[in-house]
Amino acid sequence: MKIAVIGLGLIGASLAKSLAGRAEITGIDRNPDIVDKAVRDGVISQGGDDPSLARGCDMTVISLPVGSIVDAARELRLHLGPDAPVTDTGSTKARISREIESFWPCFVGSHPIAGKENPGYSASQPDLFAGRPCIITPGTHAPQECVQQVRQLWETCGSRVTIMDPIQHDELMAVISHMPHLLSFASMGLAGDLHIHRGLLGAGFRDFTRIAASDPVMWRDILLDNSKHILKLLDDYVLELGLMRDLIGGRDAAGLEERLRTYSNIRRNLYEDNR
Repeated sequence: MKIAVIGLGLIGASLAKSLAGRAEITGIDRNPDIVDKAVRDGVISQGGDDPSLARGCDMTVISLPVGSIVDAARELRLHLGPDAPVTDTGSTKARISREIESFWPCFVGSHPIAGKENPGYSASQPDLFAGRPCIITPGTHAPQECVQQVRQLWETCGSRVTIMDPIQHDELMAVISHMPHLLSFASMGLAGDLHIHRGLLGAGFRDFTRIAASDPVMWRDILLDNSKHILKLLDDYVLELGLMRDLIGGRDAAGLEERLRTYSNIRRNLYEDNR
């Protein structure tokens, strides 16, 4: 099987590494140094920056920031047949799916939930997707053959695949991924001088802020693309913080403990099967 991967960052290069020996990978990336390294490492068989390199491939995976995915798909139209499956790896799906499906009959969106805070080719690893969830978001008119091919791609990499509506996907991701990242980023606005106390930083601060080291360009695009759901959650979060402020300011020990216990129980119940 021949697969073209557009974008050899963390996800794209990890996908190529995961498929080593099971597919012939063509890598397409604007950075010639990354392409050369991927060829030397045996991660791809050939590569360059020209989308025409995808011609003749059985499937193309667009692994770029969400703001660039639709334009990349449009460029592919000149080089692929309409029956060639195309998927992506973006963290938002509704707009991307709607726009690409308007001109590409065999597009099936994908979102492998396997990112790390360290971006780029150097952070990629062949087992990144093993045992991790991947959501695929076929449109209402996507041919079942294309859906099955995209599903098989991720299952070959070891992912646990779930099929979901693109709009439902974005609403869910706003809660479980996009908002936590935004809050982690924002917390750094209060941490500018903490480097002088670096030796005192504990696990709680480290764990909460780990994802604030993520790629700003990627997250800029995600937050803007899913702004409808993010803005509502921000309003809800302000209300929740206001409630906490009132409890603390009013010295309401019983009310504060009850609220914290509610939060704690929700967290424990989310992961009760893993205990």
